Amino acid sequence: MPVADFPGTHNWGYDGVSLFATARCYGAPDDLRRLVNTVHHHGLAVVLDVVYNHFGPDGAYGFAFSPFYASTRHANPRGAAVNFDGEHATHVRTFVMENALHWLHEYHLDGLRFDATHAIHDDTGRHIIAEVAAHARASIAHRDLLLVAEDERNLAAIVRPVADGGWGLTAVWADDFHHISRRISAGDHDGYYQDYSDDARDLAATIGRGWFYTGQRSAYSGALRGTDPAGITPEHLVTCLQNHDQTGNRAFGERLHHQIDAAMFRALTSVLLCAHETPLLFMGQEWAASTPFLFFTDHNAELGRLVTEGRRGEFSRFAAFQDEAQRSRIPDPQATTTFDESRLRWPERVRVDHAAMLTFYRTLLHLRQSDPAFRQTPLCEATAPDEHTVIIRRPAPSGELLMVARLRGQGTVDISRWVTSSEHARWSVVLTS
Repeated sequence: MPVADFPGTHNWGYDGVSLFATARCYGAPDDLRRLVNTVHHHGLAVVLDVVYNHFGPDGAYGFAFSPFYASTRHANPRGAAVNFDGEHATHVRTFVMENALHWLHEYHLDGLRFDATHAIHDDTGRHIIAEVAAHARASIAHRDLLLVAEDERNLAAIVRPVADGGWGLTAVWADDFHHISRRISAGDHDGYYQDYSDDARDLAATIGRGWFYTGQRSAYSGALRGTDPAGITPEHLVTCLQNHDQTGNRAFGERLHHQIDAAMFRALTSVLLCAHETPLLFMGQEWAASTPFLFFTDHNAELGRLVTEGRRGEFSRFAAFQDEAQRSRIPDPQATTTFDESRLRWPERVRVDHAAMLTFYRTLLHLRQSDPAFRQTPLCEATAPDEHTVIIRRPAPSGELLMVARLRGQGTVDISRWVTSSEHARWSVVLTS
C-alpha cells in the first residue's frame, strides 16, 4: 500500500521543546488519540515522524536538566547533535528509547518514521535506531510495527535483519527515484541533482535495483555513495515524486506538477504507482493541489530574523539566485502569509482539472490494490527502450500487466519485445492517460 506524507505532528524538530508532549497547535493528547482511533476505523495506519538527530535552536529545555543531552563529539547543521556515544550517553539512549515507546503505547500508533538518520551520529557498537527498533518490537510484540528511516546514504543495512548485521527496520527512503524523476521532468541540475542524468534508462535501472547509487562516486560530494541492495525486497524501499522536504526546501515551495505539464506528471505517476517499491504520496499530490508548500517557522523575533537571512543565503549558491534582489523574493519563513499560503484548499478537489487528476490517482491505486499482477508478486521488470520511455512489466500466472510511459516527446514505441505472443494471449487496455 502507498504511504502518505503529512508533515507536522511531532513537535521536537526545530523547537526541541518536549519529546513527550503533543504540540498545542494540533490539540490535546486526547485529540491525537481520537484522531488515531478514527483513522484506524477507516482501515489506515498512522506513523509518527520523530526527530532524534538534533535539538532545535530555540526552546531546547533539556539542557536545563543536564548538559549531557548534547554531543560534544559531533555537529549537526540544524542544531545541537544528540549525545548517543559520549559521556553519560547511556541515559540519553534510554530517554530516547522510552520516548519512542511512549508514542507507540500511549497513542496506539502503528509505527515511527525516523527523521534524517544519516545525521544521527553513533560510534558505539549498536546504532541507537537499531536499538530503538529492537526495544520497541520486544515491548509491543502483539502487533507489527512500521519503522521507517529517512536516510540519504542508500544504506542497505538499515532494512537488513538484525541476524544479518542490519538494523531490522521495516523500510528506508530511496531518494534516487525522486532525484532522477525531477532531472528528467523539471531539468533540475543544481546541488545533488548534478549526480543524475535525464535519461529514462537510469530511471528504469533505479526501479530494477531499488536505488541508483550502489557505491559509485558522487560528483556532488566527491565521495562514494550507496551500498548494494541485493537481497532486499523492493517493498522495503520508499519512493516518491514529492515529499515535504523536497517541496518545502525549494525557494518558492513549488510542487512538481507546478513545473511540468499534466501529461508528464501523469506519466511519472504511472511509473511511481506501477513500480514494485512502496510509493509515498505528499498531501495534495493526488489532486495536483494549486497551493505551494513553503518553508515556514514561528521563532522569536531575533532568531526568526537569523532564520530568514540564513534561508535566503542558502540559495546564493544556485545560479537562479546569484542576484540579491532575486533572493529577497524568497518568502519570509516568519511571515504568517507564508504559512497560510501553504494550506491545502480542499474544495478545489471538485474542480474539473483537479478532479480529473484525483480520478487518475484513484484508478491507479485501485489497480495496484486489486489487480493480480500486483497482488501475486512484489517484483516487476523495468526497462527503457530509449531515453524517453519507461516500460514496467509485472508478470503473473493469471495475466501479466504492461505499463508503458512516454515521459518526453512524440512518437510510437515498439513493445513487441515485452508482450507475450501466442495464440492464447489476449491483451486489453486497462488504463490510458
